[in-house]
Amino acid sequence: MLTYFGCKSPRFYNGLRIKADIGLHAEIAEALISSLPKGAKILDLGAGEGALSERLSDLGFNVLAVDKNKQDFKSQKVQFQKLDFNDQMAVDQFVSANEEAFDSVISVEVIEHVENQWAYVRQLLTLTKSGGFVLITTPNITSWLSRLIFFYSGRFHQFLDSDLHYGHINPICPWRLKLILEQSGAQNIKIKSAGTLPPIYFGGNKILTKITLGTLSVLLLPFNWLMQGIKNGWCVMAIASK
Repeated sequence: MLTYFGCKSPRFYNGLRIKADIGLHAEIAEALISSLPKGAKILDLGAGEGALSERLSDLGFNVLAVDKNKQDFKSQKVQFQKLDFNDQMAVDQFVSANEEAFDSVISVEVIEHVENQWAYVRQLLTLTKSGGFVLITTPNITSWLSRLIFFYSGRFHQFLDSDLHYGHINPICPWRLKLILEQSGAQNIKIKSAGTLPPIYFGGNKILTKITLGTLSVLLLPFNWLMQGIKNGWCVMAIASK
């Protein structure tokens, strides 16, 4: 898809709201299917309403969903446990009780919500079995769109004042995410773009109007090849083994 028009409308899986970018849950499911057998134990940290947890359960995985708000979790198929990721005592207790209990720990759009990202990544690895892997996604602040918004406003895409109310407090770039994983002892680290961000974008934005943003993306297109790093993708996805 070359061009995107309009705002990204809500999407659902089995009636459960997908609180992630277009196609991201499908990409995650594909990565897990290609790496794990059916019945593998997966921890979904930051499960939201449970759309991804239920998708993975339907694919034959044994899923534990964790989030801070029990009232928001609506899946009837998946086991749920309440946990506030910024409550260090509660997190420590959970990690201690589940050390090396999971074949894979997935953290979808959570790391940008937590205060201590280094400790958080180490906890993900502690929860993962030896030979298992962690999968982390986060907004791509090095995307061409984020670079354009930063050039205009000095702020990263998805980290404006209007993004604070749903918890976007800690942007992390791919380089730093890889560094944290490396320093935490992870192996075979792979980081790539994920989600939907076409090179011409007429979507809504709090700083730039749709017309302005679309026009700037067209003007930027001939120079896109000059950009280094992970410039495409609404998100980045990191996969690392333990």
